[in-house]
Amino acid sequence: MYRNTIFIGGIHGVGKGAICSEIKKEIDLEHLSASDVLKWSEVSPDPTNKFVKDIPDTQQRLITGLQRLIHPTQMYILDGHFCLFDWNGKVNPVPVETFIQISPILLSVVVCDAAIVAERLHARDNKKYDTLIIEKMQKIELEHAQLVAGKLNVDLIEVESNPTELINKINSL
Repeated sequence: MYRNTIFIGGIHGVGKGAICSEIKKEIDLEHLSASDVLKWSEVSPDPTNKFVKDIPDTQQRLITGLQRLIHPTQMYILDGHFCLFDWNGKVNPVPVETFIQISPILLSVVVCDAAIVAERLHARDNKKYDTLIIEKMQKIELEHAQLVAGKLNVDLIEVESNPTELINKINSL
């Protein structure tokens, strides 16, 4: 793929969409959501479902969708995940190969207090979430983001709530 995508990852409910909206206000980018690109609604009819039955299949769907959507003259921000829950509720890192195929020019990982994430998810999905599981997933998400950045030799910017550093980095690309 073209090197014109910034990947913004984070666990469910961490605020990736809000961060992407803030970035889009400042910079002329196309915002894509991995779940929209891979058509999660076709994979799981329940939009509150966070468990992925076939991670390799969903990642292939993502890559295929991106290949259809990405144009060489446009810049993109793609929000998605560095880790996913498998069908058994176990946290699984997204294969590095997925990120190699996406070929991002910059990576970011959004982090947030687990209690706040649990509240957001409860409000969004009307389900209770264990903050210890959220903390564990966020730790694995951050560690895998660091590993992916190292493998791809791409900068990684951690964002908690203020995307100023990320916006400045994007503007310098």
